[in-house]
Amino acid sequence: MSDIANGYTQFLEAAREVEAIIRAHPGTTDADLAEGYHYLSGMWIFHVERAFKSYDVDRPAFVRDMDNVRTWGLPTPDHHYYSAQIDGAGVYRLFGNRGTTVDYCFELVSGLAGDDGVVGDRIGVLESSRLQIEADGHFELWIGGPERPGNWMPCDQRARCLFVRQTVNDWLTEQPTPMLIERMDRPTPIPRRPALADVQKLYAIAAKNMVDQVRFLDDFAQNWGKILPVNAYPAPSVGPADAGYFPGQYNTKGRWEVPAGKALVITIEPNDARYQSLALAHPLWFNSLSPRSVQSSITGAQSLASSDGRFRYVIAGEDPGIWNWLDTTGITSGFIFMRFQQLASRTPPGAPRTRLVSLASVRDEFPADEPRVSPTERQAISRLRRLSADRRYA
Repeated sequence: MSDIANGYTQFLEAAREVEAIIRAHPGTTDADLAEGYHYLSGMWIFHVERAFKSYDVDRPAFVRDMDNVRTWGLPTPDHHYYSAQIDGAGVYRLFGNRGTTVDYCFELVSGLAGDDGVVGDRIGVLESSRLQIEADGHFELWIGGPERPGNWMPCDQRARCLFVRQTVNDWLTEQPTPMLIERMDRPTPIPRRPALADVQKLYAIAAKNMVDQVRFLDDFAQNWGKILPVNAYPAPSVGPADAGYFPGQYNTKGRWEVPAGKALVITIEPNDARYQSLALAHPLWFNSLSPRSVQSSITGAQSLASSDGRFRYVIAGEDPGIWNWLDTTGITSGFIFMRFQQLASRTPPGAPRTRLVSLASVRDEFPADEPRVSPTERQAISRLRRLSADRRYA
C-alpha cells in the first residue's frame, strides 16, 4: 500500500493547506469559517472528481464544475459549467442536442481559472450564434485536426481543457444541452485494472489543482476587495477576452456594504437582454450564498418589473417584503456581479442607480402599486427555487 500512500497523502496535506488559507484571514467569525469549510467541501468534491473522471484525455468526460455545493470564482448559479480535459494535439468530436438554455459557448483554454495559479489562456471560442444545428436540435462539433465543413474549432498544443458554459434564464423550464465527447484521432483501448502509480498520480493532480485554485481565488478576492467600488456600479461593458468572461457578455461588478437595518436598492433601466442576472458572492470565499434555497441571485425571468418598466432590487439581510429581494443571509458585505447577454439592440442598460436606505423605508423607493410579498409567499418562492435547483442538477 505504500505506493499509493504518497499521492493520497499529498491530497490530505493539500486539504490542510487550503484549510490554513481560509483560517489565515484576520477577524473571521465562526460563521465565516463555517461558510469557508462548506466552500472547501465543494473544492474537495470537484477536484477529486475532476482528476479521476476527466484526466484521461483518450477517454474524455465532462465534469460539472459547479452545482448547489461547489461554487467558486464569483459564479452565477444560473450557468451550467462543464469542463473536459483534452490533449491539444488530438482530435475530438462533441455531440448532443441543443436543449433550451438561453445561451451557451464552447471555449478551448489552457486551464480553468486557478490552474497553475493563473486565469488561463483562451485559445478558441465558439458562441451559440455560430453553432450549426440540425432541424431536430442535434449538433456535432469537431475540435482539432484539419479544417472541415460544419462546426469545427482549430486547436493547438496549448489547449488542455474544453470549457462549456450554458446560461439558464428560467430555472423551472429551460433544459441544458446534453453533451458527449470522444477522441477520434487514435484507437482507444479498453481499459484494464488501474495501476497503483496511476491512482497515486490522480490524487497528486487533485492536490495540486485544489491548492492552486484556492490560493488563486483567495488572492483574486482580496485584490478585488481593494479596488472595486462600493454600493455604486459602472455601466455594463463587455469584459476582456483574456480575463475569463463569457464571450460577448455585458457585465458590471462591485462590492456592497449593507449594515443591519439598512437596504441597498438597485434600479436597472428596461433593456432587451434575453438574460439578465444579479448575483451576490461571499466577501472572503468568492462563492455563491446558499444558492439552492436562498434568493441570493436572480434572473430576468425570476424578477418582477415595476409598473414603470424598471427593475428594482433590494439587497438586505432581512425580508423587505419586495419580490426582487437579494438575501445576504446576514452577511453585511460582499461582491455583486450583474450580467446581460443576448441583447438584440446590442445596447446594455446604463449604470445601475443605487441608494442605501433604512429597511423600514424601502417601499418609498418603489411605485405605490408595487406588490407586497408575505412571509407565506416568501416560503413558496424559496421552495420553488430549491426544487428548480434540484431539478437542474438531477
